[in-house]
Amino acid sequence: MIFKVILIILIVILGLVVVLPFVLSIAGFNVLQFGSISGGAVAAGEGLLRSQDGGTTWTSAANSTEGRIRFPREILDFAFHATSSDILFIGSKGSGLWRSKDGGSSWQKVSDKARVLDPGADVYKVAVSRSQPQIIYLAVFQNNRGRVLKSGDGGESFREVYFVTANRFGVFDLYVDPQDSNHVVIATGQGGVLETRNGGRTWRVRRWFSEALTRMLVNPVFSGEILVTTSGKNLFKTFDGGENWADLNEGLQRLANARAEMEGRPSIQPSFSNPFAGGAFGKSLEALVADPNIFTTLYIGSQDGLLRSTNGGFSWERLDVLIPPEALPVKSVAVHPRNSATIFATALNQIHRSDDGGINWNVKTIDTKGKINRILIHPLKTDTMFIVLGR
Repeated sequence: MIFKVILIILIVILGLVVVLPFVLSIAGFNVLQFGSISGGAVAAGEGLLRSQDGGTTWTSAANSTEGRIRFPREILDFAFHATSSDILFIGSKGSGLWRSKDGGSSWQKVSDKARVLDPGADVYKVAVSRSQPQIIYLAVFQNNRGRVLKSGDGGESFREVYFVTANRFGVFDLYVDPQDSNHVVIATGQGGVLETRNGGRTWRVRRWFSEALTRMLVNPVFSGEILVTTSGKNLFKTFDGGENWADLNEGLQRLANARAEMEGRPSIQPSFSNPFAGGAFGKSLEALVADPNIFTTLYIGSQDGLLRSTNGGFSWERLDVLIPPEALPVKSVAVHPRNSATIFATALNQIHRSDDGGINWNVKTIDTKGKINRILIHPLKTDTMFIVLGR
């Protein structure tokens, strides 16, 4: 009798181990990936690294003080406080807003008193006002649509000041005028550049694009100068706050064709729908940053290397970092806030640094399982740097 019971139990276990996964796979469930991250997960504690000696040594800064709430798995944005070097913010994927009060040594999840900010929100952008640092704006995705939230008390509570008009569209970038905390510009997944000058009470459309907008740069000295990137990797610019726009893809196209001619390949013919169709720069525009000292100097990190423009994006040159063209994508770029000659570019787990404006480079490899998605220099303490890691 005991033998029969044991035999029945073994048959049931065998069915669960062998038959059930087969049935679930037919039904569309991937049981092998349950609880795991495809493509290789970032090891715990490695999502954020900090250097306090200008990038020579790096240590983990992914330290949560929240007990059972672990540090965010994916960081979407990293923001510095305007006046306090110790206060930092992280916008996360699925874990809301986080704050550090000790320069990044430890992090706490921000709990909104009014519960306007969902604890599980995707926070794509954190913008702290320079003129009134207690005012913070967030570009978030929660409850199935993008929204802009505003705090007047340093993040203790928030209120909603904008939401997109259709589900599943996000607000992906946000800019606060350094001189006027009521002047805010946003870029949305609906393709809109919108502006408010009264802190979010009313909004004005500056331009609708036919593609989602993914990134925005605004001149901190003259807010009418704005650059945007689209989901199709296209680049546009306005000098008058959005009334008229210039297509900057032509300058990139000229660089691509010059390279093709040098290598004996046919020139790339752009199409109306995608100026980079079949070309070098249509494959990947990973990063767009402006020199914090000279806004007309721009950098693009791409699958084809590091590019620089010194005339606001109308023409481009390739900088020869220590990576063969097309071998590795340049994922992020940073320029020293006080010295334009010092440039950082990252690829996989490598940091390339130049101290002479991109002529000579040295490279440092970081011992980590994750790829470097972003590199940042503290604007108030420039020896302090951060690396955001991802898959």
